[in-house]
Amino acid sequence: MHLQSHVLFSIMFVGQDEVKLIIDELISVIPFEGISDKTLLKVCTDLNLANSFCKFQNGIYSALEYIAEDLNSSMETELRNSNLEDMKVHERVKLAVQIRLSNYAQLPNYRKFLKNVLSFSVLPKYTYFSSKLLYRTVSAIWYGIHDQSTDFNYYTKRVILAGVYLSTLLFFINDYSEGFADTLLFLDRRINNVMTFKKLKTHLKGIIGDFL
Repeated sequence: MHLQSHVLFSIMFVGQDEVKLIIDELISVIPFEGISDKTLLKVCTDLNLANSFCKFQNGIYSALEYIAEDLNSSMETELRNSNLEDMKVHERVKLAVQIRLSNYAQLPNYRKFLKNVLSFSVLPKYTYFSSKLLYRTVSAIWYGIHDQSTDFNYYTKRVILAGVYLSTLLFFINDYSEGFADTLLFLDRRINNVMTFKKLKTHLKGIIGDFL
């Protein structure tokens, strides 16, 4: 898989069952203990797997990378099983983000979990790492919906989607509507805003081209 070649080298020596056990427990603990190496060590110790902590060569970074890539992989699998051929691009994007949100909603105490993740992400010393994970997520979405852009659009699409994804995630955390319906409406508006902007930009380029 295109996103897997560089992932999780720091924990490849840990048995996968053991890794999953640690990660699952970490996800359930983060809402109460926060995100840190200390939390990861506590989880390993509580599971009588303290020796496995050293296998996470980058500590909590490796654990967060594992969580993000697992979510990306699950989303890509669901997209492969979806009938994307009959959908427009914006419908595919909406479906991908919706799948990601649904997967988040299945995590224990997912609101507090996401609040901890976002609080961690905005701290200056973590922004570079968090930006890398965000980039991989939006790339997973574009690849997952069969977008093969290689020109300048490759980067602009990821920047635009990153903004849509983050704003939707912030709304989602505080959405208590059934089936997070309000979040999906918010996502629709954000995507429509982007589509309107793109149409306006294309129109303006045409006007400027005619004028010149």
